[in-house]
Amino acid sequence: MVRALSAAPRSPAPRPRGAFEGPRLVAWAAGALALLVAALVARGGTDEAGLRPLVRWTARFGLAFFLAAYCASSLRRLWPTPASAWLLRNRRWLGLSFATAQAVHLLAIGLLARRLGPAFETQPVSLAGGALGYAFTAALAATSSDRAVAWLGAARWKRLHRLGIHWLWIVYAVTEIPAARKSSLQLLLAALVVGAALLRLAAWRSRGRVAARPASAAAGGMR
Repeated sequence: MVRALSAAPRSPAPRPRGAFEGPRLVAWAAGALALLVAALVARGGTDEAGLRPLVRWTARFGLAFFLAAYCASSLRRLWPTPASAWLLRNRRWLGLSFATAQAVHLLAIGLLARRLGPAFETQPVSLAGGALGYAFTAALAATSSDRAVAWLGAARWKRLHRLGIHWLWIVYAVTEIPAARKSSLQLLLAALVVGAALLRLAAWRSRGRVAARPASAAAGGMR
């Protein structure tokens, strides 16, 4: 009996992952993306008329995963529900699903540029901003592991991911917000992008209020 009580407590068994968690989530996302690409190509072909929807819809597909990863911690802080717990638990895999979609989106852009040749035009500022966005996407995907956190150090890892994810939000903002008047779908996408930033701001303000409470209590005790 004494031996049993003095033994080191066992660590709890790891929570089993569901069918839509962890690496399986990325596999499901890749499968859904493949179906989307196949449907768009079957409908529009690989000429300009077919490639433009492919560019648009792969970007929108990626946006869904980006917003889920971008808002995961904020949703968990403001609304601690099973759904927000799932988002936070799978934030890494949501980010990798976004990176997968971005790779296909970049391929679609390349195919469109090749099809149009000299007629393919883009503004230098947009090109630079988008290129930096893809660079951040690659960097965030490459460092989405515990080994990368240990190699970079927690502080540098956090700075990289915070800077990268906010830059990607800016890229989506300057893309979706000006297009909000074109259609109800574009308006919805713009609202989601803006709402995501407001949500993170609300979570940040909430964290600040929580941090201020102990200081206020200590000040009251001093008086």
